[in-house]
Amino acid sequence: MDRHIRISYDRGPVFDYRISETAAVQIEGILQDWVPDAVITVDDRVTAGLPLIPCASLWEP
Repeated sequence: MDRHIRISYDRGPVFDYRISETAAVQIEGILQDWVPDAVITVDDRVTAGLPLIPCASLWEP
């Protein structure tokens, strides 16, 4: 099942992507470590127009 992931910054851009549930679990914690000021949300608001997260295969086990 695909999920919606939003990566946003207090003083910057907001990114919305489609991501697999497995990859979402992997990337959410990693991004918080890499970019502590980013707000990462994962939910079920997937739409047909959402692009796949860049380098999606890197986040699959």
